[in-house]
Parts: sequence; structure tokens; C-alpha cells
Amino acid sequence: MTRRWLLITTITVLTVALAFVVVQLVRGQDSGKVRAGKEHAGAKSAGAKPAAPSPAASSPGDGKRNSDGSVPAGYLGTWSGSIDNAVGRSTRELAVKQGTVGETVLTLTADGPLDGGGSYHCVFRADLTAEPSPNGPVEVGPSTVVVGEPMSSCTAGKSTTLTLLPDGSLRRENTDTGEQLTYTKND
Repeated sequence: MTRRWLLITTITVLTVALAFVVVQLVRGQDSGKVRAGKEHAGAKSAGAKPAAPSPAASSPGDGKRNSDGSVPAGYLGTWSGSIDNAVGRSTRELAVKQGTVGETVLTLTADGPLDGGGSYHCVFRADLTAEPSPNGPVEVGPSTVVVGEPMSSCTAGKSTTLTLLPDGSLRRENTDTGEQLTYTKND
């Protein structure tokens, strides 16, 4: 009887653990990623949150570059997006600045609600990994966590590709999973 009880208990524990992992994976739909607990989640502390670094001034997207770096002008500036899930709406602010291969060109700020209550605030940075063509796309490496409130809620993301779309929006796509989020330019 005790072996049977042990087997039933073990199966139940494994089933609950697997369900938790699946829920966490499904919730992480951004590739700078913050699942309500990972690279897109984090609870805000009661005090003021640290400011994300400001991006370089944006300029029209005409495929031109300047002498400060390789990122095509149309990609530069601040972009906004959001993710809706069972917990609520999470916002993303993507700042793209000028730089060359190996330099930080992307800063992602993610804010939103946590599953158990409260909210998160995460800031990530990523470097340019390849010289883009004059009109893009722009390839950035894995992100690193710069700010995490709480830090346990923010997990670094995988490499992504930024692509300007015909309607003027910006798509950020995880190069491993194909997950993507579309951002609109802030004025």
C-alpha cells in the first residue's frame, strides 16, 4: 500500500511541476522575454524605478547611416509594444540607438503584472552582432538584464532580428523560436 501511495504522490508532483513549466513557457511570448516571471516580468518596488538609458534621436528611415555607427536611420528611436495574457497587459518600450558590431544598440524596458499580484519592471540590453545592410534587417545578440524588480523575475532573452515593416512598424523576432512582437514608433 505504501509503494502505491508513493507512486501516486510522485506522479501527482511531476504532473503539477510539468503544468507549471508549460504555463511559464506559454506566457513568455516576447523574445526580449519576460514571462510573468521571466525576461518580461518583475515586481515594482515602492520607490521610483530606475530610468532606462535614452536612445539616440530618431531620424527618417531612408537606409542612410551616419558616421557614428552601422544601424540604418529608420530603426533609430523609441518603439512601443504590448503583450496581453491571462494576467493582464504588459508593456514594452524598445530603444534602438546607433552603434557598431559589438556595441549596445538595443534597450528593452518591460513592465506588467505578476501572476501572484504586484508588478514587474525589467530593463535589458543587447549588442549589434552583424553589420546590417543599408535598409536592415538589424541582428542583435542575446540580451542581458540591467534592471530587475525583482531580479528573479527577469531572465535574459535570445538573439533577435529587427525588421522595418512596410507600414512603418518594427518587428522584433526571436531567431531561435520565431516568436515576434510588433512595435510602433513613438513620436
